[in-house]
Amino acid sequence: FFEMLGSWSFGDYFKKEAVDYAWELLTDVYGLDTSRIYATYFQGDDSLGLEADLEARDFWLKYLPEDRVIGCDAEDNFWEMG
Repeated sequence: FFEMLGSWSFGDYFKKEAVDYAWELLTDVYGLDTSRIYATYFQGDDSLGLEADLEARDFWLKYLPEDRVIGCDAEDNFWEMG
């Protein structure tokens, strides 16, 4: 399963709500085992002058332990692969 959250939305919500909605969907609706869920966030990219998305990381840390919230750089970015 892959869920990508960005810094935009189609509705009236932003990162915090998107993470909350994703968690509810994965755990309450789909019933996934929470011990098997990992999340990623953009860890920044010095070569591109981009800072880490610590806001998204911190929202995921509300639900997951630190070892299952993984930082990824621009090379890992889904949109960069297209």
